[in-house]
Amino acid sequence: MALSSQDRHDIAINNACLFDGLNVRTGRFNVGIRDGAIVTVSEERLAGDEEFNVAGAWLSPGLIDSHVHLFDPISCVDEQSMNTYLDDVLPLHFQSFLRYGVTTIKSVGDPVPELLTIRERLRLGVCSGPRFLMTGFGLTAPGGHPTRTIYGRNPWYQKRAAGEADSPEAARERVAEMAELGVDAIKLLYQGGCACHGGEPDYRWHGMVPINRLKRPVMEAAIEEAHRRGLKVTVHTYEQDRAIEALEAGADGVEHGIVGEDISDDRVFELLLRNDATYVPTLWVYPTPEAHRNVGRVAAAGVRVALGTDSFSPTIKVEGVDAGQYGSNSIVEAQRMVKGGLSPLEVMRTATVQAARHLGRDDIGSVAEGLKADLVVFRGNPAADIENLWNPSLVIADGKVVSRGGSV
Repeated sequence: MALSSQDRHDIAINNACLFDGLNVRTGRFNVGIRDGAIVTVSEERLAGDEEFNVAGAWLSPGLIDSHVHLFDPISCVDEQSMNTYLDDVLPLHFQSFLRYGVTTIKSVGDPVPELLTIRERLRLGVCSGPRFLMTGFGLTAPGGHPTRTIYGRNPWYQKRAAGEADSPEAARERVAEMAELGVDAIKLLYQGGCACHGGEPDYRWHGMVPINRLKRPVMEAAIEEAHRRGLKVTVHTYEQDRAIEALEAGADGVEHGIVGEDISDDRVFELLLRNDATYVPTLWVYPTPEAHRNVGRVAAAGVRVALGTDSFSPTIKVEGVDAGQYGSNSIVEAQRMVKGGLSPLEVMRTATVQAARHLGRDDIGSVAEGLKADLVVFRGNPAADIENLWNPSLVIADGKVVSRGGSV
């Protein structure tokens, strides 16, 4: 007997063990996909135009990396080099994310014209890649990070990827500029010293380059304006006092959190919980002992933690820096969170349902009917052993098979 259109699926995944984004489910499940969405989660076998009997392998929501940088501020120095990167290099990086099961990424500070180009190319299907969210540029102080640090030798790139503000009025204007472009959130950078705000004017980024910090009234105005426009604000911090100040101002998340010192003030936990804010530890780029201990303490306090790596382009060649590989770095981040004291199950939540909550998305991050069909099949249970994240056997993004057995 022929199946009706409602019974048939574009893709059917049968006989799977299931981590649904929150819990490991008992039994075997079958998931049906139609028109880019999960339409059926059943214990009954499903039929599809394309069927996968995964024979007890583990089905999970697609992974989310909520802190990445997609471009190369060393090599992209003019229109020609940037266009080459956009056309020839970035599509390969997108495929790397998918190959490792990362189906959603959030850019938190990249060149704005090119971000808009990416968004349009993905929308039109000119290139394929993960689900793509962005903050636009990062808002920082004149002479702050990353203007004076990472972008310091590339003024052409700097003007495209960093927005500076030295007054509350300027901060509101820069937030409005990004909001009108349709960004998904706002990112502020609040690290450094500023002579006009009682900090150390010679605060040095990684002990090397002196940087200024946003004045506190400027940060507060930016957060207020973003919230007025319905946008969440996530703030780059490094020190405990700065994280507290950002959260007191209403920040919805802290990127990096507290890296160089152990948390010693309970206000960190209290403010994160009060704001319903997210802690994004980025241990891939800051694997300090303090950062490892802090993420464990934050999670134990009941604060939402989201996986984010601070990955940057693997084409960047800096002495002493291994840029790794997009997607692969996300798994390293998960491993390091386990080292920091989270269980594998807790880490899987940081990479799925909790990351989705951080991004303000209720349509991804879980395996449930009605949600986007971003799914990964792993040979073993990553919620029991995080090493099972390596080498997914099947990746589905937006309802389409994008990787099989590590190949794209």
